[in-house]
Amino acid sequence: MNIIALQVGSLATNCYLVYDEETKDGVVIDPGGDGDYITKEIAAHKMNVKAVLLTHGHADHIMALEKVRAQANVPVLMHKADAPMLANANKNLSFFVGEAITCDAAERFVADEEEIALGSLSFRVLHTPGHTPGGCCYQFGLDVFCGDTIFSESIGRTDLPGGSYQQLLESIQGKILRLPDDASLYPGHGPKTTVGWERRMNPFLA
Repeated sequence: MNIIALQVGSLATNCYLVYDEETKDGVVIDPGGDGDYITKEIAAHKMNVKAVLLTHGHADHIMALEKVRAQANVPVLMHKADAPMLANANKNLSFFVGEAITCDAAERFVADEEEIALGSLSFRVLHTPGHTPGGCCYQFGLDVFCGDTIFSESIGRTDLPGGSYQQLLESIQGKILRLPDDASLYPGHGPKTTVGWERRMNPFLA
């Protein structure tokens, strides 16, 4: 499996292109801005995009959603608890990116522990509320795309509407830290890390 990390948008969001090297079947995770850049990278890697996966509904993770959805003509998957954010600029906190962002509804809602196959790819959904009510991580083997649940030596904000510090810690302890130490974590912002490193070094998890 190939993983391409693209830093996009005014808040330097990590958008990930994940695809099978042989079949080129893949997904786009969190198209947070710079839609032309994302679609050019999709074409450059000859990806056969099967879906867009959203870790949550904040504006900095959906700014290029309509551009990518239209170009690839694929469904959008997310957790139902964050669904209202797509159509409501106030709920998705668009003021952080300086413009009102609204998107069409997601075509499919995912559930905790659901196993989903898209072409030759398969992944498991981990519902990790705390940053937002519908925050999710997507696990492809030992690669986990975490959105704003956990960062390298930090965790997602919980002071925004729908956030809960206690719930986020419970999500991380119950979902992320149960994974093997060598599982790679790909966050919504900043560098990738591992479960083992965060278990030892993350001050919020001490």
